[in-house]
Amino acid sequence: MVDFKKLREAKAKPKPINPRDIFNSLPKPPGINDLYASQAEVLDSWFARRTDNDVVVKLHTGGGKTLVALLMAQSVMNETGEPVLYLAPTNQLVEQVLAKSKEYGISAVPYTKGQQLPADFQDGKSVLVGSYETLFNGRSKFGVRGSGQEVVRVGAIVLDDAHVALSSVRDAFTLTIPAKSHKEVYKELADRFRPAFKEVGRNGTFTDIVTGKENGVAEVPSWAWHRKLDELQQYLAGIVDGIDAFVWPFLRYNLAVCHCLFSKTAVSITPMFPPVDLLPTFDDCSRRIYMSATIADDSEIIRTFGASQDAVAKPITSASLAGVGERMILVPGLMKLGDTAIVPMVKKIAKALAAKDRGVAILSPSGPAAKEWTDIAEYPETTKAVSESISAMQAGKTFGPLVLANRYDGIDLAGNACRFLVMDNLPQGTNNYDVFRMNVVADAAVSSLLAQRVEQGIGRGTRGGADFCVIVLVGAKLVGWIGRRKNLDFLTASTRIQLKMGQEVSEAVTTPKEVGETILKCINRDPDWVAYHASELAEAAHAIPVDEASMKMASAERRAFRLQRLGQFEKALTALEKLMGEAALAKDIQRRAWLAASAARIAYQMEDEQKGQRLQTTAFSANNNHSPPRVRPVYVARPMPGKQSAAIVERLRDYDQRAAILADFEEAVSNLVPEASAARYEEALANLGLYLGFEAERPEKIHEVGPDVLWRTDAAFDFVIEAKSEKDEANPLYKKDHAQLLEAEHWFKQTYPGRDAIRVSALPEAVADEKATPVGSFAFRLDEITQVVNALRGVLTELIGVGGDFNALSEHCEAALMKARLKPAMIRDIFMKPFGKAQAKAQ
Repeated sequence: MVDFKKLREAKAKPKPINPRDIFNSLPKPPGINDLYASQAEVLDSWFARRTDNDVVVKLHTGGGKTLVALLMAQSVMNETGEPVLYLAPTNQLVEQVLAKSKEYGISAVPYTKGQQLPADFQDGKSVLVGSYETLFNGRSKFGVRGSGQEVVRVGAIVLDDAHVALSSVRDAFTLTIPAKSHKEVYKELADRFRPAFKEVGRNGTFTDIVTGKENGVAEVPSWAWHRKLDELQQYLAGIVDGIDAFVWPFLRYNLAVCHCLFSKTAVSITPMFPPVDLLPTFDDCSRRIYMSATIADDSEIIRTFGASQDAVAKPITSASLAGVGERMILVPGLMKLGDTAIVPMVKKIAKALAAKDRGVAILSPSGPAAKEWTDIAEYPETTKAVSESISAMQAGKTFGPLVLANRYDGIDLAGNACRFLVMDNLPQGTNNYDVFRMNVVADAAVSSLLAQRVEQGIGRGTRGGADFCVIVLVGAKLVGWIGRRKNLDFLTASTRIQLKMGQEVSEAVTTPKEVGETILKCINRDPDWVAYHASELAEAAHAIPVDEASMKMASAERRAFRLQRLGQFEKALTALEKLMGEAALAKDIQRRAWLAASAARIAYQMEDEQKGQRLQTTAFSANNNHSPPRVRPVYVARPMPGKQSAAIVERLRDYDQRAAILADFEEAVSNLVPEASAARYEEALANLGLYLGFEAERPEKIHEVGPDVLWRTDAAFDFVIEAKSEKDEANPLYKKDHAQLLEAEHWFKQTYPGRDAIRVSALPEAVADEKATPVGSFAFRLDEITQVVNALRGVLTELIGVGGDFNALSEHCEAALMKARLKPAMIRDIFMKPFGKAQAKAQ
């Protein structure tokens, strides 16, 4: 009997270290004969840079990333004889990697909780595959700095889907105290910081959040957090083992550099950046390989892992389109469908396709949003149930519709498992920090984060270049976001081109029947559609741009964080202030505000209250979602607003797909209803002013002076508005209400001498109490506000279809405003009513 193993060992050759040679020496699974050109290209580039401390490798989803990563891991083991650790974001992906390693003949072993690390891993014979929590936890088997535990050294760490793992890595360093299961601790912390929120004028918002009335996240002011550090450390040390014992080793000496964030579901204590240096296995590793998707901005890899700016700015990638599936991306909200209700139409199509054994999946941003689809779709709520449902679809046992809540990664529905994918509205943050950062970092930074989630979402339906799927985008926030020109820059070239194709296809669609017929062009493999897609997609084959400003900012923030933790506060502060003065950030007000808030935290830690106040004022003045300073900034009179029509046209020109402005408009004014809270109603009223082409502010909220809302116009007067939406129709304007309006007018006259003010109370009815003397004041009733919203919607709808340059559009807009009676004087005379007296009650 021939012993082939013995023969092979007798003729043993030196182990190959070039990944290509390794691949050639492996037995090939059915259907795999050679590497894709893109795989070979990135492997060659990596091999030339394999000794670099940090390397970022970017391949399209479905482009064979797992095989590339495993070949790199095997190369390191063959060359160095050292262990290699392979991390994946979810247990499901861990299983997929292990299955692929078996298929390719590369030795890999799973990490198992409660057991010793496998000998084959420690001997450098097998790759150890586990989730990110395998390494990133405060009681890691691999050793935590300062614990006295022996450190496990590795030759390389492969961080698969690094762009997906950002939130889970942060979660490993975050103490999350759920309000439901740890009610007493949650209440204790809320009570300790309530005075601070009261001092900065945010007690109402804070109370609404902790009592469950309001969504959103409130950050404890950094000066208040710093003052209570000693008592908090003592308190938390006594109770943390009953909440999350795994995170405390990371936080006990780092509370000074943490955010404390309250939401209605939990309070989170999370570092400004994950202190990954506390894990020597990671920090001292000489080769860290970050496998990432082809998103445009990888600066979050710097922020989360502390990777070098040079490495992230020079990713290894391929211009090849291998792995890019065929996607027909349709946005019904931008089609000319008249009064057709979008979601019911999409539900009908989804149900019909699933009945014909075509896989249908729906991605919703939250549990409540997902439940809106349960009339046609199965909704698995637990991780186990999700895994079982996905497996059933992958095996062809079921075809959906399946709706998933806030799951945009780690789910692969290749082939017929998903031919129709619905993305329901804009993704939300997965934890308190994500929501907080999205609120306080607007523009580029958040657009990049959202683009990453959108890319992940729409990538679920195709795996590899031969796959195809129809993607439908619904929901006002998503439609508005996708329509803005600046946001498209954060998407990959292939997605941008596929969106453009979908828009061109949609231009001829005017009925629900035609929507269905268009979808079938892709699903039934219409040859003209397939050829059109292939020819257009070829334009996407070019190098991925690098956002140098974003990389530089992330690197400087990380460097300042390290200095802050070392107690070198002056150097840390100087680094951030220098960055704030960079020319690249001159026009990015929101990013500079974020940096100012971070610098304020350092100043308070230095006990420099004056500098901390100044920096926090800078942050709050730019974006009032930041925590207010202890002393509010002084209101500075603004210059005369520009022309109303020009402002509207300028806003319209922000959109690559003009019709998307309607989705944003509807979202912006959606809280102009009696059920809305006072704060949301005021915000919506200010938004209405902005869309009307006025300059709209909320002086009382930001500066604690003036009216609730101020509309500044290009006419001879401005609207000074006090919002009284909480009144019912039988509840008149009382003397104290009108006194508040007169006081706001007085402030306005002092701030803007020479300008006239129109005193306005926004309330249900134009009725004043007999003791009030509201002569010269106007009521802006809810009914009339709705009329203004409808009229403005008509103007925007008309402008969407108008061609011409800026001047021509402005002229058309001016005429449309006149016709709709939306010029300032017309709004006053037609939509606002002088107050009458309340009827005396019958005796």
